[in-house]
Parts: sequence; C-alpha cells; structure tokens
Amino acid sequence: MKECIKKNKLLIFITVIFSTLSSASMVFVAKIYELFFDVAKSGDIQKFKIIAIYSSIYVLVISTLFYIYKIASKKLIRNVITMLRGKIFAGILARNFKDFTSLNTADYISYLTNDIKLVEDNYIRALLSIWQNIGMFIGTVLMLLYYSPLITIVIFVSSIIMFVIPAILGKVLGKKQNILSKELAKFTSKIKDVFLGFDVIQSFNLVGYMNNVFNKQNKSLSSKKYDTDKLMVMNDVISQTLGIAVQIISSFLCVYLVITGELTIGMLAAILQLCVNFVNPLMGIMNNIPLVNSMKPILRKLDYLSNYTNNSLSGTKKPRFEDKLTISNLEFSYDSKNPIIQDININIFKNKKYAVIGQSGCGKSTLIKLLLGYYSDFAGEIKYDNESLRDIDITTLNEMTSIIHQNVYMFDETIRDNICLYKDYSDEELNNALYYSGVDKFIESNSNGLESLVGENGANLSGGQKQRIAIARGIIKKTPLLVLDEGTSAVDMQTAYDIESSLLKINDLTLITITHKMSQELLSLYDKIIFMGNGQIVEIGNFEDLINKKEKFYNFYTIEA
Repeated sequence: MKECIKKNKLLIFITVIFSTLSSASMVFVAKIYELFFDVAKSGDIQKFKIIAIYSSIYVLVISTLFYIYKIASKKLIRNVITMLRGKIFAGILARNFKDFTSLNTADYISYLTNDIKLVEDNYIRALLSIWQNIGMFIGTVLMLLYYSPLITIVIFVSSIIMFVIPAILGKVLGKKQNILSKELAKFTSKIKDVFLGFDVIQSFNLVGYMNNVFNKQNKSLSSKKYDTDKLMVMNDVISQTLGIAVQIISSFLCVYLVITGELTIGMLAAILQLCVNFVNPLMGIMNNIPLVNSMKPILRKLDYLSNYTNNSLSGTKKPRFEDKLTISNLEFSYDSKNPIIQDININIFKNKKYAVIGQSGCGKSTLIKLLLGYYSDFAGEIKYDNESLRDIDITTLNEMTSIIHQNVYMFDETIRDNICLYKDYSDEELNNALYYSGVDKFIESNSNGLESLVGENGANLSGGQKQRIAIARGIIKKTPLLVLDEGTSAVDMQTAYDIESSLLKINDLTLITITHKMSQELLSLYDKIIFMGNGQIVEIGNFEDLINKKEKFYNFYTIEA
C-alpha cells in the first residue's frame, strides 16, 4: 500500500491542497451570514447589492475548488486501487506451487474483489474525508477565535469527549472488519465451489441441499455484516449526539453574549454557523477514524500478498539439458510425517522415452512435480546436466520443459489462443503441433477452425478434444523435455496410441509419460518403464525385460491389462 501511495505523491499533493482549500473556504459562509443579517437590520440596499455580488463570486470560486478536488480524488482512488490490485495479482501469481495451493482460489478472488472494495470505501475514502474535515475544522477554529476566544474555548472543552469514542470502538471495529473479510472469502469460496460443481449438483439431485447450504452461508455473511454495521451505527449515533450537545451549549452561550451586548445579531448568525462547521467536521473525523483503524489487519494481509517473495527455489543459473537429468537419494513429504517419495535414484537421459507406471497414490505425479521445480523442500538432489535444481532459475526451467496435465484447463478464448498461449509461432510450428496432437482431425469439421471459442474451461469441447489441445500446447513449445501426466486418459485407446506413438517418433524429445493404459503396443515403444510403489522405484527396464522377470511389474500388468 505504501508503494502505491508513494507513486502517486504529486496527485496526493494536488488532492490535499484542493481538499484543504475547498473545505476551508466553506468557513466563509459564516462571514456572509453575518453581513446579510447586519445589512438586513440596517436596511442598506446598496450594501446589500455589493454583498450579493461578492456572494456570487464566492459561490463560483468554491464550486471550482470542489470540482478540482473531486476530480483529483477520483483519479487518486483509481490509480491507487488499480495499482494495489495489480500488485496483489502479481504477488499471487509469483507464489510457488506449494504456497499458492495452501489457499483456496476463492480466497484470492475475495482479496481482489471484496477486500479491495473495503480498502477503497473504508480506508482511502475515509482518509480523504478525514483530511477534508480537518481543513474545515482548522478554518472554523480560526474564524471562531476571530469572533470570540471564549466561545472557542467552551466548544473545545465540550468536544474533548468526542475524541474518546474512536479510541474505544476502533479496535473492536477492526476485529469485526477482519471477521467480515474472512466471511466474505468463505462466501466467495462456497459460490465458486457450487458453480464449478453444477453438473454434479444436477446429476445427483443436490439442488435442494445446495440451496440450504447457500442460505446458511448467506445468513452467516449477513449476520457478520450486520454485527459490523451495528458497531458503526453506535459510533455514528454517539458522535452525532455529542455533536448536538456541543451545538446546544455553544448556542446558549452565544445568545447570552448577544443579550449582554457583546455580540451583534450578525455575529450570532456567523458563530452559530461556525458551530455547525466545528461539530460536523469533528463528527466526520470521529466516524472515519475507526474505519481507517479497522482496515489495518486487512491492509497487512494485502501487503503480505502483494510483496510476496519466493524463497523456495530462487536460483539464477540457466538450466541445460544436453546429457541427463539425475535424481539422487530423493525424498519428499507434504506434511513432514508421511513420506510420499522415498530414496529415489535414477537417470533420465536426453531423447529417451520413459513410461512411469504404478498404482494411484504411489507418488508418480509428485515425482514429476519435483523434477519440474514445483516444490523446494525435498531431500536429496535433482540435477540437470550436473546443475542442481536449487541453483537453477525456475522461470528459465519452465521455458525448457512442458507438462500436459490430466486435468486440462482451458482459457475462455479461441482454440488458437489455448494452443499458442498468447505467443507467436510460425504456421509450420502450429501445423506441426496440430498434426502430432491430432487437433487437426477435429477442427476440420468446425467452420471457425482455430478461431472457435472453447467456452469456460473448454465447455464447448469434449474431454478428448481438450487433451489434444493440451498436447498441442506442449508440443508447440518445442522443449527438450515433455511430460504427459495421464495426458491421454480422456481419449480412446486407438487415439492414445496414435498420439503417443507420434510423440515417441520425435527423435530430439525426452518424453516422460505417466499412464494407466496397459497397452503392450504402447509400452513396448518406450525405452524404459519406471514402475513405482509406495513412493519408491520398484523396478525399471524395457517392457520385454520386465515381463520376462515376472515380478512386481508383471503382476501389476497382468491384473490391469
């Protein structure tokens, strides 16, 4: 937040200056009241005309000042919120895989929407309101001292108690705002969860149940919001009551001074107007201070997100893969208690083809994610051409590797965009990716071809079409290492064979495939089969050798085939 403010220093300066000028100029309304009342009593029509002219000029000046202030403040809010939202978004995307998945994606959405809205309303606008009220308050005090130091002192003493309210309510309101922020995140998470599971809800007749779940969450959010609003109302009512009390006290004193001849009727009108200008800014300040204080926990949370530093794999060396990928004594656990990967030692040679096989939960996908730098808290060593993964620049590593996930995500864009991922490729490169992935087979029947919109997460495509696009996405990068994490699970055996056999024919490609398809025709095409169990490599060899050994892989193959 501080950086967002620093980068808008000039705009802040302009906003503050015109806020002060516009609010302080409001004080001179009291002087106009004095002149009007006195001229009304004297009956001097010539003097009345002069005052009318000056009043018109005053109105024009003050409206101009307010216009400049409002435009500047709107632009300031736009700049700060846009920059803050951008920093938070960049901070979220900068998180490593483990840190990112530690929160629900709905939490991130809530930070960028609900919390940003709270910052705008309860922090930035509140600060601007406080400053504007301070300008009016200072101008009012100076005018009051000009008219009557005694009345000024009485009003000050009467108003001291108004400063106590924000101190009492500020901390409590801060806790309420933090609770509300968490409840908003939960509410967003629940909505996202329901909408993403729409097909399951419909298929299993869960509409009634989900309505009940939503209504419960909706009531909880409304209750938390109402608790916060009640505290704000209490703060407003107490401040307003004290403000009225100050006005009444000052009015009694003013009337007494008129009776004693120390004030004129015009001065009485001016002072009464100043009393309003004294109390209203104070009330505005007192009402907004608790809001500003209540935002501190949320601002700390947003600052943490926007200033995130990835301290996991933060090497700077450029990776090379000219010989082999070496894994030595590799061990990993998600919770430091239950090992997922245990004592893995293997070499992945360039341009060779590997199939990774094993029961669900044996650590296949975790092993691949470790090789690609998803996690940093592993024991042992992973080296690319004798360069430790811990010393490698992960961004550069991502340019050297491609992974095709089982659960393919499609952006709500065209087929072309989902393959090229907003990068420029030649027609030859694109056509090559379409051919090897089999995308060319289904886009021929589509009138819009590559420009067809895929819909939200590929809603306009079948599962097999999505996986082919994902494969094309991996191929077009022309990386030396390609990983298929169940990348052909959504297509039939023949299509899977066509796709994988095409990839296996690419000589200058190292292919690692995680698969459950027990096809002899496919598996026999791989140089090595890595058979895993309980986080370890149980057996390794080509298909024929492992079948002839008739041990762990053979037993698994004969059951699954």
